[in-house]
Order: sequence, then C-alpha cells, then structure tokens
Amino acid sequence: MSARTDCDTRTQILSAARRVFARKGMDGATVREVALCAKVNNAMIYYHFKDKVELYRSVLSDSFTAFDRIWDDEIFKTRASVRLKIGKYVEELIRFQHGNEELRRILSMEFASCGRNFKWVAENLFKNSYQRLAAILKEGMKTGELQKTDPSLAISTLVGMVIQSFIVSPMAEYVTGRKLNLEVVKFTAFVTGMFFDGMTGKQSGRTSTRKRIAQA
Repeated sequence: MSARTDCDTRTQILSAARRVFARKGMDGATVREVALCAKVNNAMIYYHFKDKVELYRSVLSDSFTAFDRIWDDEIFKTRASVRLKIGKYVEELIRFQHGNEELRRILSMEFASCGRNFKWVAENLFKNSYQRLAAILKEGMKTGELQKTDPSLAISTLVGMVIQSFIVSPMAEYVTGRKLNLEVVKFTAFVTGMFFDGMTGKQSGRTSTRKRIAQA
C-alpha cells in the first residue's frame, strides 16, 4: 500500500467513523459499523487504529486541529481590543458550528454521559482554547476594558451562547415557526453584543460591539 493510498484510506475511515459516532455515540457504535460505512474490512480499521477508543479520539482530534487554526489569525498577535479579539473568536466558532454538525452531536453525547473520554477531551481539545480565551479576558480586566469577573464563567457563557443556540435551533424553529438567524455576521454581532453589553445595550461610552464588528 502506497503512502498516498494509506493516507486516503485513513481519511476515508475517519470520515465514516465521524458519521457513525454522530448517530450512535462511542459506546453505541461498533468497529464493524464503521468498516461497513467506510467500505473497508475490520482489519483495515485496526491497521490504522489500535482500537475503537483510538479511532474515536482521532476523529475528535482531526476536527479540532482544523478549529485551532483560528489562533493563527493576525488579530491575536496584535494589540487589538478585547472586543475585537473575542468577536473574531466568536465568528470562527460560529463558522465551525455551521460546518460541523456531526461533531456537535458527538460532543453533546460525550458531555451528557461524562464518559471515559471526558477528561481526555477536556485536556486535549478544550484546554488550549480555554487558556487563550482566559488570557485575553484577563488582559482586558488588567487594562480596564473589562470589569473583573471569573474568566471560567465568562468563557462558559460565551461558548454556551453559540453552541447551545445551534443545539436548540430545531426546537426553537418548531416552537416559534421560524428559523433562528444564525448567519455568521449577524449572529456574531448578536453574541458579542450580548456578551459585552447585555440586553440593555449600555456600553459606558464605548463604541458598540456591532459597530466594531462592522468596522473590523
């Protein structure tokens, strides 16, 4: 098997595993189901991955590697305001949610069960972004741009606004009779505005988040 074919097969297996895990979760899925979905035999799965746990974690790692590229954006290397940096993070998180429904389903099941992979997920997939976000918020508190607060609660609230909106979107559409507007630019402005300004929209004389996003 050539290196190119080897890589293509691995990618094919990861794509199939992602679909299967999104339907059944890790505990409910079997290696045989992944093999059938990928149109390979079981031996090929075990050639690339030691076991189902390694396959599952590889699916998650592969997805989050793409998301972590957000931190390569130039804005995070500049002295831009906290609002602009957080706005950029929110924008990319929303884009990521639009393109990764299967991953969102997998993680929803993982969080609900707090299973054997929970700590691994936290350590390997979320810790980096959490630390970077916390550093941005703490810098804003230090300079006076933000009021002093618990970064862990602030980050949970920020990320939760985005992810939970996607999760409840089908239910909200059924109840209200219309889709939630999760379009990238508008939803970014909404989430960032809520995070910094709240429902009152009071900004202590600062330029509004929506105007800042539009001007960026």
